[in-house]
Amino acid sequence: MPVLDRATLRQLVALPPACLLLTSCMSDGGAAGAVATGHFSARHQFPVVMISWCGDSPPARIDLDSQEHGWQLHATRDFPGDEVEVDLSAPGEDWEITDSEGAPAYRVVPESAATEYTLGVTSADALEDEAEHDIATLSFNTELLAADDGVYVGTEDPGDGTLVSADEFPPEC
Repeated sequence: MPVLDRATLRQLVALPPACLLLTSCMSDGGAAGAVATGHFSARHQFPVVMISWCGDSPPARIDLDSQEHGWQLHATRDFPGDEVEVDLSAPGEDWEITDSEGAPAYRVVPESAATEYTLGVTSADALEDEAEHDIATLSFNTELLAADDGVYVGTEDPGDGTLVSADEFPPEC
């Protein structure tokens, strides 16, 4: 076998482990989407949030904050797959709700339609590393959700959401 062929063979044999190494180092990330109903009643309640994640670590905590108040939803179980929907107004048994001080909370209600909220989704792995919002962040107000129809999508990069149709959620990892 000529030398050139041996060198090429060695490179090809070494390629799959290198690809695996690059894949495992990539950021997990994901997306969170607040469902905009385009209906006036959306001003008075928090939306359903669709969450998708790209890695193996599901969401473990959702932070919902305004300048005046904040809540945390803590997952009571692991979620299979790579997507979950959470009704922020009534999250159900899969989530425990506390206020920003850690006291139990039983209702999550918007202060006003114009109040700006920031939603941050943190994976179980990031909680162990004391990191925050590695899956997604999204800023919204309920007036915005009452005015449009679709899904406001935020990713792990902080910033304003993008309105997409429900068919376009989740974006690819």
